[in-house]
Amino acid sequence: MKNQQIDPEKMTRQQYREWQKQQQQIQENPEPPLDDVSEPTPLQPRQTVKKAQAQQLAEEKTARLKRRLNWAILGLSLAIIVVYLILFFVG
Repeated sequence: MKNQQIDPEKMTRQQYREWQKQQQQIQENPEPPLDDVSEPTPLQPRQTVKKAQAQQLAEEKTARLKRRLNWAILGLSLAIIVVYLILFFVG
């Protein structure tokens, strides 16, 4: 039965069992496609370090943005208070 397509209805029991085993092995251990090249295992720690660095960079950027937004809110609040004081004393 090697590399031959046999009609399942015309298979013997032994051929059918072998065919089932092959199908089961194919499902359990699919071969990776040729164009999909997985990276070797030594690069995996590099990838985790790279992800950790990216996450740390994102956290630093977030903290910096929070600080800038807080200062912007404070500045706008002070500007509103100054405008009200000017309008109160001028008007």
